[in-house]
Formats: sequence, structure tokens, C-alpha cells
Amino acid sequence: MVKVFILLGGLIGLDGYAVSPGILFLAHKLEAFADVTTYNWTAQREVAWQITNLDHSDRVVLIGYSGGGFAITQIAEELNGKEPHKIDLLIAYDPSPTWSMASLGKNVAKAICYCNSRPLMLGLGGAQLRGQSVETVPISQQHLAVQFDASLHKRTIAEVEKLAGKGAPK
Repeated sequence: MVKVFILLGGLIGLDGYAVSPGILFLAHKLEAFADVTTYNWTAQREVAWQITNLDHSDRVVLIGYSGGGFAITQIAEELNGKEPHKIDLLIAYDPSPTWSMASLGKNVAKAICYCNSRPLMLGLGGAQLRGQSVETVPISQQHLAVQFDASLHKRTIAEVEKLAGKGAPK
């Protein structure tokens, strides 16, 4: 089974559901292929705990937007401990802030970063993922608009669909 954990954007933690409607729309689309759960970006410990309690045959996907993009790197780092837990796919939508991104370890099989060259939003966005198996997809759009980008959603859905097996129901 594919388990998708989505961490929303936001500034104070509880505002994620208000400022991430595009990512919530993506979550709804992904439900056709996976078991999807959304969290505020501050739920890092809860998500890490959920992943450690999964069956080892489950496929794990972490998706984060803005501050959620930063948070998923922290989760991956925490899960790369003594008994590492594999992250099959990690996707960051214009992660933020740039100074706080953790480097990805060997437990992340594949990572995609939709990285904004001109976020135009008070310094939010524009961070890059670091580590092995990272593909950076350059984008140039307003930070709040990234979450609504249909082409990025299409790419994300295709990647999750691949993990689930083409056309396989959840």
C-alpha cells in the first residue's frame, strides 16, 4: 500500500488548511492511488511516529508545500536513524525557509523539488533540497501560486501512481 503524508504550508502551524487549498486539492486527487493524510507543517513528530509504525512493505511518500517542504526534510532526517525507515518518494513544493532545510539521507529513494527562482513573497520559498537522488525542477512563479500549478500536480500524481502500480486502486 502507498501511504502519502502531506504537510501543508503556513506561518503559525494552525493556518495550513487556510493557506494551502491547492495542496488540499492535490491530496483529493491522490486518494485514487494511495492512502492520503494531511497535516499542518508543525506535525513533524506525529508524522515520523506514524511512519515508524507502518508495515515495512508499505510505500511511503512525503509531500510538503512551503513550510511543509522544510518539515518533510526534518522528518526524513529523523527517520534516517539507527534503524532507518525508507521514504520511497519525497516531493517539496517551493520549500521554505531556505536556511533550515535538512540534507536528505540514504533512506530517501527519490526526491523532487519544485524550486522557485523568484518566489516574490517576503522571502518565502526558493529553498532547494540537498542530498542524493534529488531532482530539482526549476519554476518561476509567485509562492502562493505554486500550490495551484496543474503541471506540478500532474507530475506529482504520475509519480505516486507509478509507486502504486498504474491504475491500481488504493
